[in-house]
Order: sequence, then C-alpha cells, then structure tokens
Amino acid sequence: MTQENQPDDGIERVEGDFDFVGEKRVWLPAASEERCRRIAGRYGLTLVKVVNTGKAPLQIICIFGELRDE
Repeated sequence: MTQENQPDDGIERVEGDFDFVGEKRVWLPAASEERCRRIAGRYGLTLVKVVNTGKAPLQIICIFGELRDE
C-alpha cells in the first residue's frame, strides 16, 4: 500500500520484514487488519502500525501504542 492510498485513520501501514527483537512496543501476529482492530478494542489498546509480512499463516503484525483514554 502506497502513501497516497492509505486511509487517514492514524495507523501506519507497511509491507516487508518485521524486526520482532528490536520492536519495544506491544505487538501480536494476526490474520488480518480487522483482527488487529478487534484485539485493540478488546484490550483497550491503540493500534498504531500494521506490518504485512506476507508470511503465512499470520502474515499481519499488529503494533499497539498506549492504552486508550476512555
């Protein structure tokens, strides 16, 4: 997904490899971006980045930020 066609929802979307050792934020693998959103909602987290690794079966990495203010 290129910068021009990304939705303006505050979530960064990238494709490629994921550095699971270097990432200091909370992250989880998922089957789709929608599952990332559902995980964020369930645990009160803010979804800040979605990485599409292209590696099956869980090719999406959800990276979460701080707890949401509610």
